[in-house]
Amino acid sequence: MQGSLIHAAAVVALTLAAGAPVSPVRRSPVVKVVEQVSPSVVNISTEQKVENPFHPSSLDNFFSKLREGTGPGGDGSQAQYTENSLGSGVLVDPRGYILTNEHVIWRASRVSVTLADRRKFDAEVIGVDPRSDLAVLKIEASGPLPAATLGHSGDLMIGETVIAIGNPYGLSNTVTIGVVSSLKRSVKAGDRVYSDFVQTDASINPGNSGGALLNIEGALIGINTAILGEGQGIGFAIPVDRARKVFEDLIRYGEVRVAWLGLDVKDLDDGDYAAIAGAAGVPEAGGAVSVAAPGVIVRRVYAGSPAEKAGLSAGDLVMKLGDEPIRSRTDFETALSRFKSGDQVDMAWRKGNGQRHATLAAGEFPPELAVDYFADQIGVEVSEIPQDVRQRYTGTALDGVIVTRVRNRSRAYFSGLEPGDIVRGIHGMQVKDLASLKLAVPRIVGRSAVLLKVLRGRYQYNVTIEMT
Repeated sequence: MQGSLIHAAAVVALTLAAGAPVSPVRRSPVVKVVEQVSPSVVNISTEQKVENPFHPSSLDNFFSKLREGTGPGGDGSQAQYTENSLGSGVLVDPRGYILTNEHVIWRASRVSVTLADRRKFDAEVIGVDPRSDLAVLKIEASGPLPAATLGHSGDLMIGETVIAIGNPYGLSNTVTIGVVSSLKRSVKAGDRVYSDFVQTDASINPGNSGGALLNIEGALIGINTAILGEGQGIGFAIPVDRARKVFEDLIRYGEVRVAWLGLDVKDLDDGDYAAIAGAAGVPEAGGAVSVAAPGVIVRRVYAGSPAEKAGLSAGDLVMKLGDEPIRSRTDFETALSRFKSGDQVDMAWRKGNGQRHATLAAGEFPPELAVDYFADQIGVEVSEIPQDVRQRYTGTALDGVIVTRVRNRSRAYFSGLEPGDIVRGIHGMQVKDLASLKLAVPRIVGRSAVLLKVLRGRYQYNVTIEMT
């Protein structure tokens, strides 16, 4: 009897504690942000169909089948299995649009989204942008969904408090806190270089990719993307100002459209530095000269472009684009990526010994420049495939354009392309002829690397050409 009374008293005490009002002191700004935004952070799971003769389920009979001259299935087929992966995403529109990382859904055959209230949906991939590692998904719900408020990343301060929410290792709605450690970081991942990252010490782990980075007011200021494996407390997020433009372009066009100013730039080399030092350098003790990187050299200006109309020409030194000082080609491309067609872009540059400034009207890449631009950037000249070449591929639908010339010491030259190679794809877009090439070339504008699908003889290759 006494034990029952003690148990009952304990239950009453716990019930009263559970129902007791929480002290305002405990409901800190961080708690309020988490309560407000957590419903907007979703769990993303993907399935990828993989064919692999060495899959564990096939190893038992693989070698016996190999001796019979067949694959694991006994008929030359490969074993098929499903790989699963987990990531995060952020609802940014009540209609069901979700921002996440491109690498979270890369090669997925199916994408599922689970909300904080445990509702589960199949998601449609609206568009992806590998250049920024961003993707947009869409789910269909019966009513409006809780969407995060997009903030601004242009005014972030080093040291300010940030909150990361995601699903590391599948642990839904995990919250970590940190500060902005640095801004405008460049990170190399595989064969890609991502720039303009927000660095934070808020703990980010596998599964956090695509999750929310928030300021203390609860506004989304970044999409968590990467960690530095060699260190602790070093994570990176895509700034929301960039994510906003990618989101809007993918919703509207299904792809990201880069603003076109009509000029190519390159980093300063030793000769450029020597020329600048001779004109503006300050000798130091021992004859050394200190010269900060003051900009990027204009390599080419295209006829009829906004840059030509503003008076730029090859050899000019671009020092500022928009509000950003320019010290490298990466700086230039990153600053330009924030603009879209129709925007007014302020630019400052040096021509000879004089300073110039103008506002350029950004446009869209003109299709009529595609073949010339492709030759200039890659270093290959192409044409329609001649009939005699087609006859060599009897029984094969030979689509593509043929390389007629590889320019000496060009990017294509050092990548091993040769006359006679047939270009059949650019960044996943099929190239059937010169007309389709003109539609595909805008995909390489402003990129640090270009992926080509190339046919040589009986073999087809994927060739990555670095542009930096």
